[in-house]
Amino acid sequence: MYHSTDIDGVTIINPDIDQLRELIESLSEDEIDDYDHPDVALVDDDSGWSISLYPNGTATLENLEDADQSPRYRKGLRPEAALELWLMLADGELNSLLSMPWERDSEDEK
Repeated sequence: MYHSTDIDGVTIINPDIDQLRELIESLSEDEIDDYDHPDVALVDDDSGWSISLYPNGTATLENLEDADQSPRYRKGLRPEAALELWLMLADGELNSLLSMPWERDSEDEK
């Protein structure tokens, strides 16, 4: 089971691929800067892993249930690539997601 959160904070349980596309497309709205939290997220409820997407093309992968897991980032993603990441998370492909080239904060690498 998984759920998404849109730029208004509205949750959709088990969104389908068209709903995921709409969420990603919402990041390109002209008024996106007027929102308090201009990001959209998909959360795997069983594992706690989440991917948040931002208007600048950044994706953040983090485990909301494990504070010892530091967030990972990918920058410059096109909408199609962001959708692929979300579909992997929705399909439970955590090992594949975690093996991708994510960046971490420099202080986490010490």
